[in-house]
Amino acid sequence: MIKVWPSRKLFAALLVLILLPTSFAFAQEDKSEVLKLSLEDALKLAEENNQQVKLSELALEKAKLGRQQYRHQEKKTRELEDEIKKAIEWWRSLDDAEKQAYLDQGFTPPVDPGLSSSFEYTYTMDLADKQTEVYLKLAEMGVDVAKKGIRFGVEAAYFGALLARDNRLLAEAAVERQKDLLRIAEARYKVGAVAKTEVLDAQVQLAKAEANLSNVKSQEEKAYINLKKLLGLPLDRQIELTDALKFELADIDVTLEELIEKALKNRIDILSAEGSYEIAKLDFDLNSKVYPSNTFIYKEKEHAKEDARIKLEDTKAAVEAEVRQIWLDLEDAKANIPVLDKAIEMAEESLRLAKLSYQAGLVRSVDVAAAEEGLRQVQLQRAGAIYNYNLARLKLENVVLFSVSGSSASSAASSSM
Repeated sequence: MIKVWPSRKLFAALLVLILLPTSFAFAQEDKSEVLKLSLEDALKLAEENNQQVKLSELALEKAKLGRQQYRHQEKKTRELEDEIKKAIEWWRSLDDAEKQAYLDQGFTPPVDPGLSSSFEYTYTMDLADKQTEVYLKLAEMGVDVAKKGIRFGVEAAYFGALLARDNRLLAEAAVERQKDLLRIAEARYKVGAVAKTEVLDAQVQLAKAEANLSNVKSQEEKAYINLKKLLGLPLDRQIELTDALKFELADIDVTLEELIEKALKNRIDILSAEGSYEIAKLDFDLNSKVYPSNTFIYKEKEHAKEDARIKLEDTKAAVEAEVRQIWLDLEDAKANIPVLDKAIEMAEESLRLAKLSYQAGLVRSVDVAAAEEGLRQVQLQRAGAIYNYNLARLKLENVVLFSVSGSSASSAASSSM
């Protein structure tokens, strides 16, 4: 008898393979040595050592074996039936005396058990045929999804770490500027140009900048830990990212509608839902030929088919909504970057004028600090917009194959902003 796998188990296993944390086996290395990593270096490490791909390939082999098992069972059943038919034909070709002679020796005449025509056999074999076909298709796609999912996760985490690093550099620059202001305030206080409160204000602003730097460093460390975890590196290994977070306009040669159409045809969650619906529909069709519409089994199979159909439609709607949202995210980030570039120019000029006014004794250090903070905030917004654009571009490249919403890499990076 063919083993009929529940339709949800294989897809759940495939999702686990895609979403499981990465695990690598690395040789012993000198942890004190800083490992320099470009994005390509990180991707190469992932592609060479990631266990998810190997596990997805094992899942594919298992699905192939399941399909082969079904075909082997079907072949053996057909061969058995052929042998029985030949035996029946042979028995029928004997005359009565020959038959009686065999019967006297205890021979049992061959009888057609009607195996292939029985409902149990037809139900089991037809359902197994559809299930193994669906599982094999999903497993084949699962290997490609695992490979692309690894790249997406590493790229998103790398960009998140770059953003966290840039935030830390901005915070360090802000501390240095506040130190300069404090030195100026102390010098002016010594010659009686300003009151003591001016020095105290500068000290407060420096303390705030240092506290912010401490927090930003913590966020950077978290982003680096997230990346190292994905790469399978020891979490205490020192790494240095050699790439920069920069804005490069993506060459998108498809329309939104074309992208939605492609996602509806290729998304693994849609293919899984379609497979589940096909199995439920076949299950109902087979049972409806035997059980009347007023029986429990008929209604149970009918409800299961309708439930699978609704889930398929819901999945399609969710996929379309996800694609549209990512498209809007990309457009928003692309539009924000030029605006923020101009805002940085204005904030830098505002800070320059504030410093000149402070040196002339026209404003207090807190006014300069406010201009400093204004510049830092705009710089942070620009870095965030570049990160959002790059992440949206990555998502748009992968959303046609699998869901990219709620990425852990994205969440980790966002917390560093």
